[in-house]
Amino acid sequence: MAITINDVEYDEADLDSNVKNSIKQVQNANANIANLQADLLNQQILVQHHSKFIEDNLPKTEKDDSK
Repeated sequence: MAITINDVEYDEADLDSNVKNSIKQVQNANANIANLQADLLNQQILVQHHSKFIEDNLPKTEKDDSK
């Protein structure tokens, strides 16, 4: 299997096992970053939704009546 790093193709069989492990670790870290970014976006959407719901459903106050 060929692996491309910095626009250079390497045969996986020619790579040291430590290098192969490091490649896998980079792939895992990148996947974790993508998952964390997706989770962060989901959490931001939840905060926006529930903040609006709270604001829209609070009891009316005198300040609201003066508008």
